[in-house]
Amino acid sequence: MKTEVAVIGAGPAGSSAAIALSKKGISNILIDKRHTVGIPVQCAEFVSSNISSYVGLSSFPSAVNQRIKYMDVDTGRSLYRFDGRGFILNRDIFDLRLAETAVLSGSKLLTDSRVYKIDRQKNCIEVLDVLEKIIYEIYYDYLIIAAGPKNIFKFPKNGSYIYAVQIKTELLKESDCVTCYFRPYIPYGYGWVFPKGNFANVGIGIEKPASALPLSLSFDKFLNEIRSAGLIGLEIIEKTSGLVPVSGLNEITGGNIALCGDAAGLTHPITGAGILSAVISGSLAGDYAAESVKTSKNLFNGYKEELESIFKKSLLTASNKRYELYPSMNDEYGIDKNIKFLWPSFEEYYK
Repeated sequence: MKTEVAVIGAGPAGSSAAIALSKKGISNILIDKRHTVGIPVQCAEFVSSNISSYVGLSSFPSAVNQRIKYMDVDTGRSLYRFDGRGFILNRDIFDLRLAETAVLSGSKLLTDSRVYKIDRQKNCIEVLDVLEKIIYEIYYDYLIIAAGPKNIFKFPKNGSYIYAVQIKTELLKESDCVTCYFRPYIPYGYGWVFPKGNFANVGIGIEKPASALPLSLSFDKFLNEIRSAGLIGLEIIEKTSGLVPVSGLNEITGGNIALCGDAAGLTHPITGAGILSAVISGSLAGDYAAESVKTSKNLFNGYKEELESIFKKSLLTASNKRYELYPSMNDEYGIDKNIKFLWPSFEEYYK
């Protein structure tokens, strides 16, 4: 099989790359290991209102669960409220609709397909059809990797991760506010309650190996606190877990290969936000790959420079703050003292 550009991973980054390629008339194959794009959901599903500048959410309104007005930061000693305008997504629908948009634009989508080898000399990827148990080869001119925070490929990997666990449960109080909780028993991370209509995504994330505290013990304590406050019910409707890279930008290009989204380390090291940066980086990677094909000249250095101009400074600032401030946030006093310099909603963060 031959294509001008192969894209590994049909999340927001990969599908955005495929859309950009197809709109410019470049043949591309979008490859995903899952049976259905978007499932399982491993995300708290909140995205800022800036997403509307890059994705026409009005084109698939079912991808939006509800609008958010505020963001609260709870330190245990103080409660701070900010303008937090954005959306709680139905990520399964959001991801699926992006992939469908790519297909309607001209992309070829392969699901149940696991890429397990890249031959950079032959410009070839080997793919396993997990249903048919057949191995086949795809030859490409350019390759975009949007395969999530960890990959098996010979590229520098993210160095540090937040290990996150989340449940979906009944929300007992109607809310248009996302709340982030900083507690001593959630070291090097935070907890969250993100409303989703009559339900809520409730979770925590802790960096490993920075903290040796068992994730399950911290999560149980957090659930007990939130339930005691009368915010959520007892029933666990769904439970998911995942990794959030927090080490900042990776090496994002190598020859005729470009990385985007979580694979490039574009998740914010403090907040863990990554949906918008995935869409932006995927669109850029697709644009540069398309121009590379059209001009017969590798332009991925331009992709790297533009991506770094957008994200490098902010990610480096967040990464430095993470490792400077979190060690001092081991009790409520330390959290309350440092939170204004750690969390980007505060003016003090930028001083």
